[in-house]
Amino acid sequence: MPLDFPDWDSVYKQSNVEELPWFNKNLDIDIDKELKARNINSGSFLDIGTGPGTQAIQLSNLGFDVTATDVSQAAIEKAKKISNRVEFQVDNILDSKLEKKGFDYIFDRGCFHTLKPSNWQKYVKTIKSILKDDGTLFLKCFSIKERNLTQGPYRFSEKEIIDIFSK
Repeated sequence: MPLDFPDWDSVYKQSNVEELPWFNKNLDIDIDKELKARNINSGSFLDIGTGPGTQAIQLSNLGFDVTATDVSQAAIEKAKKISNRVEFQVDNILDSKLEKKGFDYIFDRGCFHTLKPSNWQKYVKTIKSILKDDGTLFLKCFSIKERNLTQGPYRFSEKEIIDIFSK
């Protein structure tokens, strides 16, 4: 069933980013654990759907060369005010202007699960084109196992993620 999402630029124009439900000043625990487990401590990172920019900033603080994108001009303008070490830019992953094979790692914690199902394969194709051949996508999205949620993004099973990305 198709979901409706807000105009992201309006959300960021009208909101204090620290009050948004997805705001987290610290690096998400799961990405932090994964980076440590894989002994990843350098390289180029793309943060897709950066929103408040906090994850990109934390990755930059760890020493990564970070580019962070969002479809919202307002989100990017706000994020630029809090860090000059991250390259923040407006970009739509479905019509991306990012460099081909330009990133060692891509982190998505807020983009894929807001895309319409008809755009999922286009997303995968774009990720494949901008991620280096030996690169890694760190994808964080809502799970069908999450209960008591009456609204929000699409939810996925592990099998669905494998099916979408294995093609």
